[in-house]
Amino acid sequence: MQITQLDALTYVGPQISLSDVAILKRHGVCKIIVTRPEGETDDQPAISEITRAANAVGIEVHQIPVVSGQITDADVSAFDACTSQASGPIFAYCRSGMRATSLWAINKSNGGHCTDTILRAAGDAGYDLAALSPRLVTKPATTA
Repeated sequence: MQITQLDALTYVGPQISLSDVAILKRHGVCKIIVTRPEGETDDQPAISEITRAANAVGIEVHQIPVVSGQITDADVSAFDACTSQASGPIFAYCRSGMRATSLWAINKSNGGHCTDTILRAAGDAGYDLAALSPRLVTKPATTA
């Protein structure tokens, strides 16, 4: 299993198996975010199976079914809602980890984080988000 840390509370990686859920629990993960549509590939475990295994060890599971190369603003908002309500580390995955990392990056950018810092963190984790740069225009953080 590949677990890559992007920031203090965010891990990403490729598709997990049912047995990987116990490893995530040992890493302190409290929430798994599945960024793949159900049945995207034949070798993908059903999200209901991942959910059952995760819930059995006290991990929440949420799905944001992102189509590869088509991240919407609604997808980013859903990711923000999932991560901002997490009580600890989260693990987001897709087929390779790229969609999960891209959601994290756009969400960070929307929150006012520096584009160069976001790209560097993703690159250090093995994800080249250069093609996503135009979408990572740093916006001022909003306050409530």
